[in-house]
Amino acid sequence: MVKCKRLVNWPVLALATVFLFSCEGPMGPPGLDGLDGQDGGTILGEVFEVDATFTAQGEYSVFGEFGFEIFESDKVLVFRLEGVANQRDIWRPLPRTVYHTNGIFSYSYDFSSIDFSIYLEGNFDLAGLEPSFLQNQVFRVLILPADFINARMDFNDMEGLLKMMGVEEADIPRITR
Repeated sequence: MVKCKRLVNWPVLALATVFLFSCEGPMGPPGLDGLDGQDGGTILGEVFEVDATFTAQGEYSVFGEFGFEIFESDKVLVFRLEGVANQRDIWRPLPRTVYHTNGIFSYSYDFSSIDFSIYLEGNFDLAGLEPSFLQNQVFRVLILPADFINARMDFNDMEGLLKMMGVEEADIPRITR
C-alpha cells in the first residue's frame, strides 16, 4: 500500500515541476495597435422631428428619406406631439388609435433602410377630420442602434430614450413635409 502511494506521488510531483518551470522565459513581443476610434459607452443614434400636414392629395401620408442607411437590426420609433401640459410636451408612440365621432382612425408608420412614411388610416372618409388632426402635426423619429437595445427598455418613454442616447431637446433638427 505504501509502495502504491509513492508511485502515485512521483508522477504528480514530476508534473507539478514541469508546469512550475515551464512558465519562465522572456515576455513575447507586444501586439499590433488597432485602429483608432471613439471611446466606448457613447450610443450612436439619430433623432429628428417632422412637421407634417396630411391631405387627401397626399393620400393622408408623408414620406421622407433618412439621408443615411440604417441597419436591419436597428429600431425605428415614431412619436406624435399630442399637446402640452404644465409647460411640458406630451408625446405618444405610434401606432396611435383615435376614437372619433365619425369612427376610428390611427396614426401609423413604416420604414425601410433608407426611408420612412407616416400615415393616417381609418374606417371612414378622413376628409371629415378636423384640421387639428391633419394640419401642423409634429412627429419625432428615433433611430436606435441594435447594440443599444435591451429587453428592459421602455420604448414608450421617449424622454428616457433620449436621455440614454445623450440627446438634448435643443439639438433635435426639424424637417417640414
